[in-house]
Amino acid sequence: MKMKLDLKFFFLIVLAVNCFACSNPNKKVEEILVVEIDSLINVNPSLELLDAVLWVQNSAEYKACCYQAFNFAKIAVENNLKEMKLDKPAAVVFDLDETLLDNSKYEAQLIKDAKVFSKKIWTEWCNAEAATAVPGAMEFIEYIMSKGIEVVYISNRLDKSEKEATILNMKKIGFPDIKPENMKFKINTSSKADRRKEIESKYNVILYVGDNLADFNDIFEQRTKKDDKTTTIKKQQNLLGTYYIILPNPMYGDWAETLENTTQERIDSNIQGWRLNIN
Repeated sequence: MKMKLDLKFFFLIVLAVNCFACSNPNKKVEEILVVEIDSLINVNPSLELLDAVLWVQNSAEYKACCYQAFNFAKIAVENNLKEMKLDKPAAVVFDLDETLLDNSKYEAQLIKDAKVFSKKIWTEWCNAEAATAVPGAMEFIEYIMSKGIEVVYISNRLDKSEKEATILNMKKIGFPDIKPENMKFKINTSSKADRRKEIESKYNVILYVGDNLADFNDIFEQRTKKDDKTTTIKKQQNLLGTYYIILPNPMYGDWAETLENTTQERIDSNIQGWRLNIN
């Protein structure tokens, strides 16, 4: 069924390009593609998510990346426990969305309904308790709990309107021993810096697990188009796989803030990229 949708979308683009090319013989193929793809995305702006959502939902590679991340996480836990100070209990800190909870069905619904993210639609999704578990997440939680390590969650789901349903959702799909007091949800700010400090004052955090660099350290919170924190992450590279475990998420994230501001600019940039690859 999904393959038919992909082919239908592909042939729609081809047909549109051919029609436009016939009526505009002096236009370059790149210019035609920009016009036609942009017009399709203007009708359904969430079509930009199509490949990313299909990859998450259908590819063995996505699942392999997740299992690989949690396998490295187990090794990191074993190593970090040996070096941990004994003044406070050990804890592993998790993000939730696209780290432990798979929300790709929500993204797929946006595409189907030709809608984009809104706080209202997102809250409705959270309260539907329909997220599933990221591959390998449940097993890793069970593993660290068997070690007597505290599980703490920092999420930018809303504390007042989304926390209760999130707990019910996680219990429903089998996450063990959910402690509401260990779920640090968003109250005033999306920054996780203060919540991390609060947790680190109580626990020896031996590992951070997330899908966004800002889940690990507040130095990653401010991104720019010029840098995208590539210099910073290079300096922090030794912490990847040892203290920071990152899960794949091509659907959304802070990385998108480094892209061009408009759909047209992004398409123009991609076309230039295609041209460079061809030449």
